[in-house]
Amino acid sequence: MRSKTQPSRPRTGKVRRRRAAAGYSRAQVASLPLKGYTLPAVDLKRGASGTGVRQLQGALVKLGDMTQAQMNTGPGMFGALTEGSLKKFQQAHGVDAIGVYGPKTRAAFKALGAALDDTETPSTPVPEGLREKIVAEGLWGVAHQEQIHYSQSRPIDGIRLRHKLPLNIDCSGFVTLCYQWAGAPDPNGNHYSGEGYTGTLEAHMRHIPLSQVQPGDLCLWQGKHVSLVIQSGADPLLISHGSEAGPYEIRTSVQKEWYPEGTRLLWLTSPQGAEAGARRTLRREDEARGDPPAEEGLI
Repeated sequence: MRSKTQPSRPRTGKVRRRRAAAGYSRAQVASLPLKGYTLPAVDLKRGASGTGVRQLQGALVKLGDMTQAQMNTGPGMFGALTEGSLKKFQQAHGVDAIGVYGPKTRAAFKALGAALDDTETPSTPVPEGLREKIVAEGLWGVAHQEQIHYSQSRPIDGIRLRHKLPLNIDCSGFVTLCYQWAGAPDPNGNHYSGEGYTGTLEAHMRHIPLSQVQPGDLCLWQGKHVSLVIQSGADPLLISHGSEAGPYEIRTSVQKEWYPEGTRLLWLTSPQGAEAGARRTLRREDEARGDPPAEEGLI
């Protein structure tokens, strides 16, 4: 007896599907999610600032490794959130998750459609003699310390009148005046509106290593205090105005004793070009904030 012919059936079984990288859909991966994005061709790590960092953050937001809210806490500033988001990206793409934007990480971004900008925007050189003028303004403050008082007030006292006395100022206000009176761009990036504090200095100025510090740069203890560098070296000499006793000269090693172990020390130099640095988005309550006394409780 002839058997009944069975209708043919398609072969069954599990179809092996390629898993998309974390945070992306298969459609996004296929369409190169970073097509049209430009990223810097130079290495970046925590402490860096500028346009390149902002580009990196934008790519991380696009890929879902960083939220827009996280970026808004410090656009253009390579801090803890950027480092953590970059590690997340690196881990998802088989790159050593060290939080540094290097060659292997750039290759991973490029594979997603990003283009690399290998033209470095050079820093605008500091005009000849400007550093000396900034230091001279600081030394003027030391010479008139009896008429310069510690006060947290905004707008910054003396912002419209050079060498005003008496002067009521805090640490960030003092270094801002040194820059303004010397003819330098506002280190806060505020066009000398009279606002600014240690946070705006940290956000706007370029971060550099100790080996590159020169007179006229700033020494900033994060969230605490800022001083003016008047002599470079292994233990830079500073002018500090963090209490009623200031402004006066002090070594960095001595100032270090004021703060708990682990307080982050940053070295800051002039922004790239007039008023052209990475800007941090300040919370409303920070916009007119003064700096805490640097030497509170000290004689």
